[in-house]
Amino acid sequence: MNKLLTAFVLFCSQLVYAQSNMTLYNMEPIPQRLSVNPAFVPDCKWYFGMPALSSVDAHFASNSFRMSDFNNAIQTNSRGKYTLNLTALGESMNKGAFVHFGLNQEWFNFGFRLRKSMFTASITEKIKTRIDFPTDLFKVALEGNGGGNLGQEFDFNFGFDMLHTREFAVGYSRSFIGDKLRIGSRVKYVRGLNVISTNKNDLIFSTDSNTFAYKVRADIEINASTPILDSTLGITDPTVAILGSPKNGGVGIDIGVSFDLTNRISLTASVVDLGMVKWNDYTINVNSRNPGATLGYNGVDIRSYSGDSIKGETGFKGLADTLLSVFALDTSTNSFTTSLLGEFYLGGNVRLNDRHNAGVLLYGSFYNRTLYPALTLSWNSKIRRIIALSGSYTISRDNFVNVGLGFSINLGPEQIYFVGDNLLGSVGGYQNVMNLRFGWNHTIGRRRYEKRNKRK
Repeated sequence: MNKLLTAFVLFCSQLVYAQSNMTLYNMEPIPQRLSVNPAFVPDCKWYFGMPALSSVDAHFASNSFRMSDFNNAIQTNSRGKYTLNLTALGESMNKGAFVHFGLNQEWFNFGFRLRKSMFTASITEKIKTRIDFPTDLFKVALEGNGGGNLGQEFDFNFGFDMLHTREFAVGYSRSFIGDKLRIGSRVKYVRGLNVISTNKNDLIFSTDSNTFAYKVRADIEINASTPILDSTLGITDPTVAILGSPKNGGVGIDIGVSFDLTNRISLTASVVDLGMVKWNDYTINVNSRNPGATLGYNGVDIRSYSGDSIKGETGFKGLADTLLSVFALDTSTNSFTTSLLGEFYLGGNVRLNDRHNAGVLLYGSFYNRTLYPALTLSWNSKIRRIIALSGSYTISRDNFVNVGLGFSINLGPEQIYFVGDNLLGSVGGYQNVMNLRFGWNHTIGRRRYEKRNKRK
């Protein structure tokens, strides 16, 4: 392993996962911000996204890993060869370490305004992946099960969750109370393409501080439906792998609201990706046969071998039977459901004039009953009708250096945009979060929208 490999991992991680919604949320000219609050309206009469290129959104996040940690863990030994220092890497991991990455791509996006109403339609491919690492395993592997580790319980759980869906969405919003209040929603039919859901993966290990006996407890529950993997093995029809099974589907909804508190102050809120997908086709369930069963192991009595090898064989056979009883797994093909991993936003903006405003945004998402919040401060400006710029600073869990930048350029009806978060951290490899989004839209009627806002 060498430095080139580290550079390659760094490059790929930055392209694979970014959810550039923190900066995108306040970029008024970009129609894609309706995906985070359906009550928003773009500054144009109608828009049409370039098919497959209107929005490519990649995101990466971790509460423990930074690319610089991997780079620092790769060291040179006395022979001039590169080695991976597991101790240095283990020290960078916190309790409950995770890595989160995914990709969203719009195949189709269209919308138009009619008086006080806004109508939208879109088709979006979404991939969300999360990997949980057993940080206790690093601790035991590096320090052993003696010393300060005696009498403690270590959780060797390893979680892998992946959700791959295709969303067909239609949206509608309308203004009320003299255009001060706007309420919007998007209803989505969700075709489930692939999923791996780790509901339980508990593997608890402990060493008694007096007898040094081992105790292991296991409880595993994993559900999956992966036609795309099965098709490579010739198990499923390749068409199903591409289009998904009609038996794997669900519904979702996004809800948003925007309210002008004064002529200069506006408040916004939204909840997105509320819904469920039911998986009925190509399913597999893996469960512990005896969930919560405990194995106690005191070692092998050497006296079992003295003069009678049958005793020794019997002892090992008993141990093997116990292991099979504790760790035995059953498989089935039952239906199961998964959520769409919802998120919420609360925002406020102060408009200095018709071209400049400052914003504050609170974001939150839940995973395994844990809240993952973020707070963003932003400045948003428009230079005539050609250029829009946004700068943001975000504070999230274990990440306090997150500077984002977004810009869009309108050359007539053609709009090109780029939005990214934690751009400064990515330069030095110190990012826990990396977000990138870019796209190409056709927009019409921006001049009329601008004149209307000036009169307002």
